[in-house]
Amino acid sequence: MKKNSTLKSESKSLVGVLTGDITNSQSFGNGDFDNILAALREQLSNYATRYSGDFDVYRGDAFQLVVRQPQHCMQIAIRLRLALKAYSPSVDVRISVAVGEAQFRPSEVKTGTGEAFVLSGRGLDSIKPHYIAFYSSDKTLENQTQLLTRFADAHISGLTQTQSQTLLAYIEAEDKSHESVADILDKNRSNVSRILNASNYKLVAEYLRYMEQELVLWQQEYEQVGTDKFNKEG
Repeated sequence: MKKNSTLKSESKSLVGVLTGDITNSQSFGNGDFDNILAALREQLSNYATRYSGDFDVYRGDAFQLVVRQPQHCMQIAIRLRLALKAYSPSVDVRISVAVGEAQFRPSEVKTGTGEAFVLSGRGLDSIKPHYIAFYSSDKTLENQTQLLTRFADAHISGLTQTQSQTLLAYIEAEDKSHESVADILDKNRSNVSRILNASNYKLVAEYLRYMEQELVLWQQEYEQVGTDKFNKEG
């Protein structure tokens, strides 16, 4: 299902690919599941527009998003997961994130080819019991970020619906003062501070900054040395 046509047909470049599915989707009634799918599509559309990408939703509860700004892909994954955990009814998703070269048609994202698509798809097949995983055609990058991502994943898994909502508001806010976040949520500032502290918001923000910095360096190195580095086995 095409939502953005800014990407050139059959273009090949460095991208971030997020392949995921809704967990326990069969446990929801038709009305709730339709609302969850609408919320998922809205989130995917927002990120596709913001980060020069496109997406598909298929097989009822599966989705794939590709973005031309791969440095933001982990931020997208965390935000997407928090948004759905904060949604009512609350639902979780598994997301396999991969960065690398790819080639695809914007109108048929799920038929894309290239290492980013292969890694992301295979990653989702083997992701359990985790909910978020990161893969790269650069095995050095993958290895040095894998453990941190597992810690971040486990932390997000333990957040409540309210914590997810509050943490997401903090991550998305331009003004990250607790007072500003409280205004966004129409909540008491001291209550928001308590929820953010219980959510270890600073550690989550540091993880996202770290991942973005590492991916920016990866892109810069790619541009300097070409594709040979990304085809070697670690």
